[in-house]
Amino acid sequence: MISKNYIVTGEDVNDNMVMENTAYISYTIRLFYHFLFNNGLSREKLNTLHLSLQEGNHEFVCHKNLIFTEHFFVEMKHCYIDDKISIKSFFFNSKNECCAEVTKEVEWFDAIRKEVIAAPKQIQQHFNLNNKS
Repeated sequence: MISKNYIVTGEDVNDNMVMENTAYISYTIRLFYHFLFNNGLSREKLNTLHLSLQEGNHEFVCHKNLIFTEHFFVEMKHCYIDDKISIKSFFFNSKNECCAEVTKEVEWFDAIRKEVIAAPKQIQQHFNLNNKS
């Protein structure tokens, strides 16, 4: 679907130089923003529409730790976009070993009304909703 290469930075790790769980979630959301951008929804456009994302529940499974300065890539293999958005991403080290899986739920947030909303029509135009990718 979409993937991106990264390097584990000092901000991502704990005192043992192992990437923290919150960093995996952050990279998942970051990759989702890249996905939106590639589909015509830049952050500027979302701001113009007064939309942002509100993070919901997540599930994290670690198979192998990623270490400080290690090269890795994140692949978003599943993205279900509707009133709620479900994202599933996988993290691979430079040996192409699956190190972790993240399933993340986010929702559309109206910055003016300050509430979670259903998927706006402007968003529905960009995506074939109710189809799992």
